[in-house]
Amino acid sequence: MTLPQVSLRVLKFFFTLWFTVSCVFLVSRLLPSVNNPRGLADADSTVYGTSNQNTLQKITSDYLTRTGYNRPLFYFSFQLKGLETAENIKPMAEATRWLSAAVLRHGVVPSQAFYKEWQNWKKTAPPEKVNQLQEHLQRWAGAELNEEISSLKKMISRFLQTTSSDENSLSKTWGKLISQNAPLSYHLPLLRWHGKDNVYHAWLSGLLQGDLGTSTVDYKPVYQKIGSALHVSVGLGLLGLLPALLASYLLGFAFTLHPTSVYTSVLRHFLYFLDSVPGFMITLVVFGIYFLAGGSLLVPFSSGEPDLLQTMGTPPVLLGGLCIAFFIIPHLTLQFYHSLQTQSRSLYTRTAMAKGLSYRRSLRVHALPNALVPILTLLSEVVIGLVSGVLIVEITFSLQGIGSLLVKSILSNDYPVVVGITLFLLVFRLAVTTFTDFLYLVLDPRNQSNT
Repeated sequence: MTLPQVSLRVLKFFFTLWFTVSCVFLVSRLLPSVNNPRGLADADSTVYGTSNQNTLQKITSDYLTRTGYNRPLFYFSFQLKGLETAENIKPMAEATRWLSAAVLRHGVVPSQAFYKEWQNWKKTAPPEKVNQLQEHLQRWAGAELNEEISSLKKMISRFLQTTSSDENSLSKTWGKLISQNAPLSYHLPLLRWHGKDNVYHAWLSGLLQGDLGTSTVDYKPVYQKIGSALHVSVGLGLLGLLPALLASYLLGFAFTLHPTSVYTSVLRHFLYFLDSVPGFMITLVVFGIYFLAGGSLLVPFSSGEPDLLQTMGTPPVLLGGLCIAFFIIPHLTLQFYHSLQTQSRSLYTRTAMAKGLSYRRSLRVHALPNALVPILTLLSEVVIGLVSGVLIVEITFSLQGIGSLLVKSILSNDYPVVVGITLFLLVFRLAVTTFTDFLYLVLDPRNQSNT
């Protein structure tokens, strides 16, 4: 293993890690209600009472300002020239949306004239009329189809024409506004540089400090919820993986030493059968046998939150680890046996035996290192696949691990927790594959001979 090989893999790991994290961030911005406070997408009367469109918009604006989501998404962005021109007017928050649409569709001069007239009219107009006009303008700004935009224009015109004489000036400026078209240059994209004042930079900075956000269900930090669930998941994984590795090694080695034995034939056929059984059926069988034997899953901890060792010592986790071991042992044992059997037939193994080494010692010294190399890929996939096995076991035995937390978060629309768990699982997969890549360099005899 040379220094360039190590450096190349380290650079590859960090680049892939950055790319993975960035993809998770971009996907998380597409989740529903990510830019709205919890409950805003529900019925208005359920959460916010009988709120009108202006109130809901103000709630959303306050939420975005409080969370920092009102900032640009990335370090740079492309913005239409017309929208940038509308920002130069510096309108009130409640008028930002419809004024931007007005400038983009009809130009800055008539839009600015209507905005100033609207400000003067708002000071003396009845509040109910102000709210009605505001709702009409917001609907007009959000319309996309030409037919809908034209219909809303006529509705606003009729609304302004039915007002008192003081408001006729507002009706005239509105008529001048919709009679003009904005220049085509207003639809040209412009590159804008935002520097560090953007959502991605703030999110990435928080992530490097361990900040994964806050749950929208109980408002606990996401890293705390994931950390608590990891006690169970890690305990299950270790209790299932470590015995499975030992059993797979011993069985695979014994099958290779005694290929014609009756015990080898029986155990191999049993492992083939066990490998074909779905994981949830194995879990249910173990679950049923344990309860028929008089067992109970209700084993409370003495005080406080249990540590990893306490968690691993409880009956549900022990049974779950046994189920996971049953998931892993058949496939891993059979693959290790076939790999070791192939290496035992090679010429270098026969040469070692011709020089006086026993069959058992030639397997351990010469065949085993070469047989382990193709098993590394399988082992990395087994470790990564533990997530699905852990999920089945946690649901069956009602364990509060990562799998159960993910399911509950999806059902309750707790998107910060969903994003945090997804990011954790992706980084875990990347770490396992990178570690396997390093093991290839260390264990592969060809690399050792080159160095």
